[in-house]
Amino acid sequence: MLRSGQNFAGYSIERMLGVGGMGAVYLARHPRMNRRVALKVLNDDLAADPKARLAFDRESILAVELDHPNIIPIYDRSGPQDPALWLAMRHINGGDASSLLTPWPEGLPVEQAIRLITDAAHALDYAHSKGVLHRDVKPANLLIEQDPRVGERAMLTDFGIARTLDDTTTNSGVVASLAYTAPERFTDQRPTDHRADIYSLGCTFYQLLTGQPPFPRTSQAAVIAAHLGQPVPLTTTRRPDLPRGLDSVIATSLAKDPEQRYQTCADLADAAHRALGYRRAAPPPRATPAAEAVEKPAPATTFTAATPEVTNSRPVTAEATAAATADRRISRRSLLIGGAITVPVTAAVITAAVTQFDSGGGTANSAAPSAAVTPDTVLTGHTDGVRAVAFSPEGALLVSGSLDQTAQVWEVSARRAGGAPISTGHPVQTVAFSPDGSLLATAGGAKGEWTTQLWDVLARQPDGQPLNPGSCTGIETTAFSPDGTLLAVGRRVGNGSAIQLWNTRTRQLDGQQLDSGNATAALAFSPDGTLLAASQGTGIDSKVRLWNTATRQPLATDLTGHLGEVVSIAFSPDGALLATSSLDTTARLWDVRARQPIGPLTGHVGAVSTVAFSPDGRWVATGGVDKTVRLWDVASRNRIGQPLTAHTDRVTSVRFSPDGTLMASGSQDGTVRLWRLSTTR
Repeated sequence: MLRSGQNFAGYSIERMLGVGGMGAVYLARHPRMNRRVALKVLNDDLAADPKARLAFDRESILAVELDHPNIIPIYDRSGPQDPALWLAMRHINGGDASSLLTPWPEGLPVEQAIRLITDAAHALDYAHSKGVLHRDVKPANLLIEQDPRVGERAMLTDFGIARTLDDTTTNSGVVASLAYTAPERFTDQRPTDHRADIYSLGCTFYQLLTGQPPFPRTSQAAVIAAHLGQPVPLTTTRRPDLPRGLDSVIATSLAKDPEQRYQTCADLADAAHRALGYRRAAPPPRATPAAEAVEKPAPATTFTAATPEVTNSRPVTAEATAAATADRRISRRSLLIGGAITVPVTAAVITAAVTQFDSGGGTANSAAPSAAVTPDTVLTGHTDGVRAVAFSPEGALLVSGSLDQTAQVWEVSARRAGGAPISTGHPVQTVAFSPDGSLLATAGGAKGEWTTQLWDVLARQPDGQPLNPGSCTGIETTAFSPDGTLLAVGRRVGNGSAIQLWNTRTRQLDGQQLDSGNATAALAFSPDGTLLAASQGTGIDSKVRLWNTATRQPLATDLTGHLGEVVSIAFSPDGALLATSSLDTTARLWDVRARQPIGPLTGHVGAVSTVAFSPDGRWVATGGVDKTVRLWDVASRNRIGQPLTAHTDRVTSVRFSPDGTLMASGSQDGTVRLWRLSTTR
């Protein structure tokens, strides 16, 4: 035991932080760096054991190399000649996850528990990708940091007993806490792999939700027997207010057979987010230190007088819950909240007749496929105008950004909000998903306060500091490069470059910036990432400039012809065509290689606010201040069917789902509408 003021391995001991079976942890100060650390000193008997010393050296080397925001970093460790074994780690002055349960003996608020488990899942999956097992995942090893930038977050510690994933030695002597130990670690039937950590994470999640481990028993033998043979307890038995879907999440996490568990920790976290879609509209109250906000039931699916009313009449059932969790290998970023809920649509299909077209369009090709458009759902909840919508790359999520300073994440299959909206702190003018779906970019502001912020989609928390736009009078557009390494931000400025290129890894401006004059209202990367198209100028001087992203130089020929500012740009999926929309009441198609116009798309009354290609490149959708959404056939440049007139204010954004079955439109009327598309001949 070390005393206060004692010097140990160059560190000045201030006080003991805790003691465990392997050793003690002290708060210590480095005399030269003037930095407090958590100094873990292992017991003398371990230091005297040559095998234990060899294992400590091997495993501490692995732990030192782990570099992740949710893993406690190790600054220093004992050397071969040191008489004691020790690690110097970052000190977190926030307690651990088990201490959070003191004022919440029946379990944490479900959103908080899921957020902490998600942090731990990120850390564990990263460690597993480096070939490192933790083998002692439990609430006491999940430290809580109050970060002023992102709020509360969990950080995993104590990789001192980690093994490499290719270590085939089974655990005959269990070091980890029994309450969280996977059943295969008690037998010699199979090697232990990363799925033992997933089991322990599930046990930890159960305790955070209910206040106790899943198998509380009075003896170690009884605990082991329960892990090996007892059925997994239901979370809703202890807390009836919890979403019933969490029972399936825990059951999968704690499956006796590792093959039946989630195969990554992120799968567990994703499933927990999905389960939130089954929250009851009015959970029974329980005694807690602070009142919890009760999520309102999802609004009924409604339409304006322009289309028949549709309601979601299918209730959430236990069978639906089971169906939603049947597929255990969920995509890491697939935050499906509601699972297999569908919305019956009784509205008549608006038949798309390609023979109808506006002045300025040619005769339709009768052999070309057209689209049937079915009004699907209206998503409500924003308190101000919706300025932008975006589907996640896999199509599971839809995000809408609003002037009410929120970005709402919608679960597409269930047609409902996936939890509370993201409070951005600024009116949102634009939203964009990174290509892998892990990050969401929001940008906007008002009255001289403009910002761009990246968000961790899974955690729904800021990912780093806001990107400083410098002096500008507006931010209206952002775009990720196809490889996700760059984020382009279009600004309005008095002088200098209007396009910023940010490195998404370093969060610093990346190399030479693009001088596009004083206004950039629209941006788009080509699908292969070699070009960046950007609007430039206003009025009759408006044009689109194509930039070589490698050289940061503009191509020789600009795209000119619009008589008003270009406010939206989209590349076709193959990169051969470019679509633009403008305040001059038209949208236009361009041949990218020839830098020549193909023809205007005319018919909107007033400015055309937004343009988007369908995933197969056959259709273009536009929306305008005339409150309509219009669909166009690319080959003939004729309008398909009648304008869609359900919105009651100008349409600000349209996007297609990645599979092409849905189209989303956002409007200044504060709603997002989904339209179902199908091909007809």
